[in-house]
Amino acid sequence: MRLDPRTLFAPLVALLALVVVLQLTSAALSTSGAWRRDAGGARATRVDPYAPLDRALALRAAPPPDGPLRDPFAFGGAPVASVAGGARPRPRATRDAPPAAPPRPVLTAIVWDSDPRATVRWNGRDYSVRPNTLFAEFRVVSIGRGQVVLDRNGESLVLTLPARQP
Repeated sequence: MRLDPRTLFAPLVALLALVVVLQLTSAALSTSGAWRRDAGGARATRVDPYAPLDRALALRAAPPPDGPLRDPFAFGGAPVASVAGGARPRPRATRDAPPAAPPRPVLTAIVWDSDPRATVRWNGRDYSVRPNTLFAEFRVVSIGRGQVVLDRNGESLVLTLPARQP
């Protein structure tokens, strides 16, 4: 096998290009300091993220009370403190306030066509509804030209469009 200069030219050019690239890369890395081994460079300090919590827990905000403590896992009320003078306080009869009426949905729009739809605002949210659909705790019974009939737990609720303002 005889070596021809034409067959050696391409590998020699590739080898020369490889050597040039390696030298340039080596020079750039040493200039930037990436290959330095000295320990004098700036180092990031590790901060314990739980140190402020540990300090806060180490400080006692208030001393524990002197009286008996209630066991949170025991059934019943807290221990009754003694009253000066030996008289026991009378328990007051408390009346539970009647529950507030739930907010009423507001009918905002009706789209009347072969498949009527309505937009109802309830609890800060808008619902697009059709007849016989459910939203939140309501069932849409029917949608008319000016009203929507809802059912909540067997109780009918009729919503009407607000009057237009000129």
